[in-house]
Amino acid sequence: MVDRITKPSWATDPEPLDFKVVNEPLEKLVQRTIDTLERKGGAQFSEFDFLAQKIVAGCYQTYKAIRKLVAEDPKYPAQAHILNRSLLDSIFVIEAFSEDPGKYPKAYALAGYRMMWEEYTKEVQEYGNDPNWNGYLADKAKLLEFAAKNYELSDGERNSPRENIPYWPIPSTMLRDRIFSDSRHLFLKELYDWHYGWESALSHFQWGGMSATVFSSFPENHWHPGKFESDAVYKSILYLLIIISEIEAVSNLGIKQDLKYIWTIVGSYWEEAKGFYDKRFTELLRD
Repeated sequence: MVDRITKPSWATDPEPLDFKVVNEPLEKLVQRTIDTLERKGGAQFSEFDFLAQKIVAGCYQTYKAIRKLVAEDPKYPAQAHILNRSLLDSIFVIEAFSEDPGKYPKAYALAGYRMMWEEYTKEVQEYGNDPNWNGYLADKAKLLEFAAKNYELSDGERNSPRENIPYWPIPSTMLRDRIFSDSRHLFLKELYDWHYGWESALSHFQWGGMSATVFSSFPENHWHPGKFESDAVYKSILYLLIIISEIEAVSNLGIKQDLKYIWTIVGSYWEEAKGFYDKRFTELLRD
């Protein structure tokens, strides 16, 4: 049995946060973003606005799931941290959309067509001779045909997507291929270097994920009770703010002042958030 390590002098308690001060305006802003993108897309269709609205809605659900995982008893803070990986991935999707709204939203959708086509092809090979599957496979074929017409796919893209439609790139590939402008690349490289390895280790249950789960199972030994939980929520707030700020810079939803207000609150508690805001969003959200 390993003895409990004595809390060192440098491990000072973090400043307490009234969560409502951040959460209430954040949730209102996220919902306003979702609703405004939906109205905007209904008035004049934009692939950027349409897909961004769906992604933000999904991220909002993830945020609420993270909150529930750290609020309920028993708590599952390691799993809350794992969910943050999906929010971090979503940042890179939105950043690519923002980099080139005419190119990358369509590439994202076409990659979805390829994945659906590959799934359909496997199902036909496995179950094509089973009459119980006829209705399902026929409907899926119609869906693929609708998508192919909607995106005006060439014969090669429609029938041989493996050879003609690339998969949507993962964040490391985006950075390696330098698809971003210099300022956005530097920002995302810093975010990736400081956050992605940890989130990935948790998600894939590497050593970091295993040890975090063990650590969360013994809250009575934590030097800062509740900090592991609050860190998961902090990261989800940070990631949501980045996503919505980038969308506002492209779509002009009229929420700059609300974003600045929440960034100011979050930055007053977390130095890292203030650093990200100062480096990128001070200029990006300028009136």
